[in-house]
Amino acid sequence: MLKLLIAEDEATFREGILTMIDWEAEGIRVLGTASNGRIALEMMEQEQPDILLSDIRMPQMSGLALIEEVSRRGWELVPVLLTGYSEFEYAQQAIKLGVLDYILKPCNPKQVREAIMRAKLKIIYARSQHQQVDRLERQWNANVRAIKEDRLMKWLRAAKPLDSGKMAAEIKEYDIQLLADKPALVIVFRFDKKAINALSYTEEDLPLLRYAASNIMEETIGDRFSGHHELLTLEEQFVLIANVPDGMKLELEHFHHGLEPIQRNLSQFLKVSISIGVGGAHSLNELHVSYREAEEALSRRFFHGGQGVFMASETGPSEPEAGRRTKFKEDFADFELRIRESLEASNYSDFVIEVEEWLNAFKEQELSIQRIHLHSYSFINTLIMEIKAANGEQAKEAVEQLENFAVQVQRQETFEELSTLLTVVIQRFVEFRRMKKLPHKTIQHVLNMIEEKYMTNLTLKSIAEDVFISQSHLSTLFRHEMGINFLDYLHQYRIEKAKQLFKQEQGKVYTVAKQVGYYDEAHFVRFFKKWTGMLPSQYKKQNGF
Repeated sequence: MLKLLIAEDEATFREGILTMIDWEAEGIRVLGTASNGRIALEMMEQEQPDILLSDIRMPQMSGLALIEEVSRRGWELVPVLLTGYSEFEYAQQAIKLGVLDYILKPCNPKQVREAIMRAKLKIIYARSQHQQVDRLERQWNANVRAIKEDRLMKWLRAAKPLDSGKMAAEIKEYDIQLLADKPALVIVFRFDKKAINALSYTEEDLPLLRYAASNIMEETIGDRFSGHHELLTLEEQFVLIANVPDGMKLELEHFHHGLEPIQRNLSQFLKVSISIGVGGAHSLNELHVSYREAEEALSRRFFHGGQGVFMASETGPSEPEAGRRTKFKEDFADFELRIRESLEASNYSDFVIEVEEWLNAFKEQELSIQRIHLHSYSFINTLIMEIKAANGEQAKEAVEQLENFAVQVQRQETFEELSTLLTVVIQRFVEFRRMKKLPHKTIQHVLNMIEEKYMTNLTLKSIAEDVFISQSHLSTLFRHEMGINFLDYLHQYRIEKAKQLFKQEQGKVYTVAKQVGYYDEAHFVRFFKKWTGMLPSQYKKQNGF
């Protein structure tokens, strides 16, 4: 509903306009009436009308002076003038001030109504035109942005150097904020999924999360690259393309210092963590090389953990020569043969050790993530086949457990997480194989001691002395009976107790840490994350503690 203000010094005429026309029926709300221009201006300061119906001649401030002041203040409204004077000079001045209608007194309500309706139609038409222009502009901007992002992604995914002249033309055509004649690099930012999963975001939340993250990143980047950069928001990651400013050092320390604020702000405002891969500087037509380098650098997160900054300039293990590759394959095949032999002999102590060595070989060689996943699937499948041979309902449940673990292999973002998962797989496998057999009495005594004294400074040495056997023998016996080494079992047990305490007492992290035997909070946090996949604070939030 449009708003109308009436400024008229003749009280009877003013009241007649107000009462003889049903303004509500015409879609008009009368804000009020004023007896002079000064009062009308004061009323407008409280609420601005869409239409002003004003007499020209009024005390203190005339209608023309009022309209002039409104124009000076930049208020948008449609003025309609009333006057008993027909002098041309008034009409001339009114036209200059954008007056829509000029009504001569005496006039009847019908004339006033028609003039106001013409003003209403003008406003409605102007607003519809404005909305249409806004809509078209929004559509155009969205399309231009989509076209720009599509063009940039083609640059990044190119298989060979692109035509520099064509790229320069596209920079101009799509308003790409890069310089064609300056070297550029690519930086890839990727969410650490464990942190996002711990926050229980839904699928509907993720687009909003990405939008918020891109805004924070843009704000934090600021003019670090002198404004010559583009930030792309993809499904799984963000890609920053930037010209390299003169004098910028392409060194790890420099980039740690420059990119750490982005990590800090995302952690502070969104409670998420990111890992960053930085490609090398190349001419713009070889941007695809920098992108590939950034992706390869970021893949090292798997071995070194999340929340890091990884540079293409940091050389990883060099590709081994043919002789070394052959030797590694032979050693690796020997590991897998010994693992199978230990399984067949039910020698679980050697089995656990050999699997640990097998995993260490992955890390030392920094094999591709795909190959590590393939070997991990094969390993779990071997255990599943062993269990299936046993038949029975318990075997069926154990197979289902291991199959669920197999599904999780590809979700592990770091080598440490994968190692932890396989440790649990081995433990479950050995538990099943020894299900009908009581633990060795020494190990049962150790388990009882852990249950009673887990909150103390419990060590393998102190327990070995208590049961009168050597540490090495106790360590071997424990792995054989439990399918896990002593320390890993103790940490698991403590973390399970910590989870119970969070649920029962909703205590502070440092308090719970001490209650379960960790006197260094950072030490507790590390092991909690190792065995649960999340930080204690995330675990508490997820479970409402």
